[in-house]
This record gives sequence, C-alpha cells and structure tokens, in this order.
Amino acid sequence: MQEKEQNQPHEDGELVAEPDEPPAETLPSHCSVSIRGWENENEAEAREFGQVVMSLAKELSRYLDLSRLESVIIAWDYTEAVASVDPGDGIPPAAPTSNEYALGGAMAYHTVRDDEIWSVIVIWTGLVRQLNQMDDPEHKLALQTLVHELAHVHDLRLFARTYPGGWQAAKPKDGREAKLQMIVNPCQSEYSAQRRAAWAAPEHGLDLLEMLNKAMKDVDDQIRSARLSYRVDGDLDKYWLVVVERFTFLFQAIGYGLGHADWVEANADDHPELAALYRAKLIDLAGHPSGWMLDACRDAVQPFFHLEEWSDLEIYDPLIEVLERLFNQNGMYTRAHGDDIYVDIPYTGLHDL
Repeated sequence: MQEKEQNQPHEDGELVAEPDEPPAETLPSHCSVSIRGWENENEAEAREFGQVVMSLAKELSRYLDLSRLESVIIAWDYTEAVASVDPGDGIPPAAPTSNEYALGGAMAYHTVRDDEIWSVIVIWTGLVRQLNQMDDPEHKLALQTLVHELAHVHDLRLFARTYPGGWQAAKPKDGREAKLQMIVNPCQSEYSAQRRAAWAAPEHGLDLLEMLNKAMKDVDDQIRSARLSYRVDGDLDKYWLVVVERFTFLFQAIGYGLGHADWVEANADDHPELAALYRAKLIDLAGHPSGWMLDACRDAVQPFFHLEEWSDLEIYDPLIEVLERLFNQNGMYTRAHGDDIYVDIPYTGLHDL
C-alpha cells in the first residue's frame, strides 16, 4: 500500500493521530478567527470561544492541508458575514443553499489573492456555539460542522497545488462540460467533506439521508411542472434555471448523504446498529425513480475522494454521464454548442408534457 503524506486524512475520512510524532501544523500564522456579534456583552467569553476555534483549526491542520486558510468568521448575522467576503477579481460570489429542504449556515468561500486561491470559512454562530461545551448534546454536530468546512479547504488546496499548469489552467473542453460540471461538482465536493467529517457526529447522517429522501421524492414533479410551463410559454431559459437549481441540489444532497453513510459503513464494526439503520435507509432511497443515482454517484466520486494529485478534468466524466442519464430520464438531451450548451426537449406526444 502506498504511504500517505503526513497531512493526508485517513483512508476512511477520519483524522487519526500518528503513533509517534504528530504531523506539523499547516495553518498559516496570519490566519485569523473573527467572532462577529455575541449572545451577550461578555467579550472575554467571545474571545475564549474564538481561541477554541483557533486551537481546533491548528490541531486539525496537522491532518488537513489548511495552508491557504485566510480566516474563519463566526457570526450571528450570517448573511452580512457572507456579503463581507471579497472573492477577488473574476470569481463569482457563491450563494448559500436556500430552499425548502435546507438553509445553509456554513460555507468555505474561495478568494483569490495575487493569483493564489485562498479560503474564508463563514459559519453561523448557532451551528458551532457548543464547540467548547463537550457535554452539550449539540457538541458533536458543532465539531462536525467545523471539520466539514476545513475539509473543503483541504480539497481546494489539493486542486490548486497539484493541477498541471496551475488552477487557472483547469478549463472545461467546451460550453456543455462547463455547465454540467457546475451541476455535478457539489456531489464530489460534499461527499469528500462529509466523509472526512462524519466521525465527529456519526448519527447526524440520518438527517442528511432524510433531506435526500425529500429531494428525490419531489424532483420528478418539479421538473415535470417546469417542462409543462416550457411547453406553454416556450421560455427555455426559465426552464433551464429550474433544472439547474433542482439537479444541483440533488447532486449536493447525494454527496452529503452518501459521504456520511459510506464513513459509517467503513466503520460498521464500531457502529453496527447505526450501520444497519443507514443500510436500510439507502435501500428505501433506491426505490425512488432516481434511486439508481446512488450507486452511480458513489462510483463516480471515488476517484475524487482518493485523489492525491490532479491530472485533468476528465475525472468529472463519470459524474457527467450520471447527469446526462438523469436528463434523458426527464426527456432532455444535451450537446456542446460552441461556448454554450444545446438542450433538446423533444415532443412526441402527451407523455412528453
């Protein structure tokens, strides 16, 4: 078996201490933790909480590459904190998840400083308030939230550090792939981060699978309704926006749920009853019309999860194949059209409404 680099996470995603000398910290000395707003006027308490976050980040940086983590912002006003992050020239601002299934409260944002990609983590205080309260029932979930975002920083650093010619050389071969990669990317990204963080709160993944269950149950009707509107008004752009929004979240939810479930399965000897619950839930999910996506996506994200060095963007091809099959299942067919994408929605009868 090939020996891993010292700061690489364990094969199953868990951060495992070395038996002898621990790996060196990778957190840069100028990384800061900012606490914005607090539940009371006790500034000492807020500073102490910030020190706990910093201490955890330093320790976790022994096993995750956090060398390009610029800052961590913990804020009660999450929207304001997100708006304060400057992504840099040419980088579109990222939008937190916000729909009927989930409301995002933590995210690792990309910023560009002197042609280098850095990360800024923004977390709503309510998600991590119990980080320094070991006996609180919500402590494990708070820790998992922080580890999950730090794992995103690690994965981004691997991409920026190893992509041939630098991160700016990573360009899809055509407009179709550019559009489709954006839809499927959350699947691999959230899978990796959640599998690396699941050890902190193994039970929490059941909530993620329930979120996935709701999304899988609703997505066919959502797309069918949008397609019917398209047949009436002919507005393909409006239809495509719905497709992108719904399918992107579906891939994201699959990444979350499978990442957590796969960590539990890999550690089933330690969590036999929990592993049985996850297996049963996945069997139920496989019964949805889009249930075939679970195994297909699991296979497609493994090259990302085990990646030690980027070579090209062809690694996305299996995920894009899953997406194209999902398109076909919903009466859509795509092909490259210069720097854009051509979407065909043939009408052959009432069944295509």
